[in-house]
Amino acid sequence: MKAYLLSVLLVGLALGGMGLGTFAWFTDQEIVEANAIQTGNADLSVKIAKDYFGVHESTLKVTNLVPSTNTWTTMGYIHLLNEGTVPLKWKGYFVKTGGDLVTDGKLQFRISKVSLLNSMSESDVAADVEISDAGTESLFPSGVYTWAQLSNADTTLLTSDNFGGTMGSIDNPLFTRILKVEVKLDENAGNVYANKGAEFKVIFDATQTDNPGWAQTSPAV
Repeated sequence: MKAYLLSVLLVGLALGGMGLGTFAWFTDQEIVEANAIQTGNADLSVKIAKDYFGVHESTLKVTNLVPSTNTWTTMGYIHLLNEGTVPLKWKGYFVKTGGDLVTDGKLQFRISKVSLLNSMSESDVAADVEISDAGTESLFPSGVYTWAQLSNADTTLLTSDNFGGTMGSIDNPLFTRILKVEVKLDENAGNVYANKGAEFKVIFDATQTDNPGWAQTSPAV
C-alpha cells in the first residue's frame, strides 16, 4: 500500500513538473484596435432638363412633330451623374409605355454628348459650357438611332464603357455627362403618323467597368 501511494505521488510530481515547464516559456501579446472594412457603391443619377441650363426633373418631350428632311427637334437634355465611388459602364434604352404612334425606322433619335467638361460637381453643372452643333460633331460625333436600336437592353447602341468614379478620379469624385436628345420624323412618313402619340421611359443600367459578366455593345457616347 505504501509503495502504491509512493508511485501515485511520484506520478503527480512528474505531471506537475511538466506543467511548470510548459508555462515557463516567454510570451507576449499586442492588440491593434479599430481596424475596419468599408465597401464602395455604384450610384448612377439621371436627371432631365428641358434645355441645357434648365431646371432638372423635367421629362423628354416634344409636341407638333412633323415630317422633315433634316430638321431635328430637341426633346431635352439628360444629365448623367456618377455619385458612387467606382467607375461605371452604362447602357440606356427606351421602353414604350403607351400611345399609338408607330415607332419604326421613320422615327429617329439623335443623341450627342454636349458637355465640354468631363468632371464636375452637381453645383457646377450650370457653369458648364454648351458647345455648338459644329463643335459637337467634331469633338463628340452624334449617334443617330432608330427605335429598334434603342429599345432592347441587350442590344442597345446607347452605351458608355467608362464613366468616372472616385477610383478613377480622386480629385473629382462626381462625374457628369450631358446628352442632348433630338428627334426627327422622316420626310416619307405619311398620314398614318399624323395626330399620334407615344409615351416611353428611358432606363439606364450601370455596373462596375471591370464587371466581366456584363457587357455594353459599343461606346457610342
